[in-house]
Amino acid sequence: MAKVLFVCNNLTYGGIPRALVNLLKELAPAEDVSLLLFEPSGEYMDEIPEGVKLLPTGGKLPYLGIAQRDLKKRSKGQALQRAFYVAVSRVFDNSWARGRVFRTVKDYGPFDAAVSYAQDNNEKSFAIGCNDFVLRKVKAKKKIACVHCDFEHYGGNTEKNRRPYYDFDRIVCVSDGCRAAFVRQCPELAERTLSIGNCTDYGGILRLAQESVQKPALPEGSFVMVTVARIYPEKGIPRAIEAVTPVMKEHPELVWLIVGDGIEMEACKKQAEEAGLADRILFAGRKANPYPWIKGADLFFLPSHHEAAPMVFEEARALSVPVLTTETTSSRQMVEERGIGFVCENSREGITAALEKCIKDRGRLEEIRDGLSKMALDNSEIRRRWTELLEVDA
Repeated sequence: MAKVLFVCNNLTYGGIPRALVNLLKELAPAEDVSLLLFEPSGEYMDEIPEGVKLLPTGGKLPYLGIAQRDLKKRSKGQALQRAFYVAVSRVFDNSWARGRVFRTVKDYGPFDAAVSYAQDNNEKSFAIGCNDFVLRKVKAKKKIACVHCDFEHYGGNTEKNRRPYYDFDRIVCVSDGCRAAFVRQCPELAERTLSIGNCTDYGGILRLAQESVQKPALPEGSFVMVTVARIYPEKGIPRAIEAVTPVMKEHPELVWLIVGDGIEMEACKKQAEEAGLADRILFAGRKANPYPWIKGADLFFLPSHHEAAPMVFEEARALSVPVLTTETTSSRQMVEERGIGFVCENSREGITAALEKCIKDRGRLEEIRDGLSKMALDNSEIRRRWTELLEVDA
């Protein structure tokens, strides 16, 4: 039984914390697992499985995992100090500020393996810092870094951010496409880099999908398309509204439900209104349980500019809902090759054409839905690969 530490900044709403909790549920029964969160808070705290030891957070480490507005509610003095660290990081880089934070906490360990579960943002960003922390403050025989992004395009692909990966024993990317993008940037690390997909809490998804939620009343015969995503620039919602508009004008039965919030939400609402589609492009806001919304859809739609390995693909599969997505790092592997939906050209024209085809070929959608209902829902291979990875080499 390996003694393992996972390090993450927090468990706030998002794909990385969700994937971490799912993985811990698979590993905890068989491994000696500890978890260190820089800021032990977030929507998924209650889902940390029994058997996982949540280590205490000390010193100024919470500064790397908490939002400025939340820290201000706790302590104006601490918020002022964190604001100073943020400002210094933006002017220079985050090395000095993070170093000051790390000096306020003890070293952790020893462990057989330590996993930095969240990659860094741009070097001008003060927050996160899991890679630096595991390398500098954790004693472990094996150190592993995880990559959950399209490393070439996510915004943190800088020389400074690439450098720490050379000090890790292994790098885990969440899909083959994600690995390929990382290796193109760090070719010397190809032999150390492998791909292991994210775990999915199938039982939890199926259970939560049965919950009753209040949804907008839709006309009988509506073709319902749903998107569950943060409404941020990389998700491509404004472009998708442009692409969907001509299809909606030709197909009055099409309704698009968008579950999530973010910095572009208000602008997207205005865009839908100006297109005369405010009654058919509906913004439901952020939902703690999005699965009833997915379950009731005819099509799951993700129009991102770039992605690594979206967990929502597997969640839609678990609920037997076909997927339409733009071509990104892993979409061919995760969607098209597995027969769970369609991948279109990553452009406005590509989205329009693919959506038009989906609406017209309802029979094909039903074939996919039927195939999805027969697929096995199982994490055993992912669990096996992680278990082998965490073992200390003889």
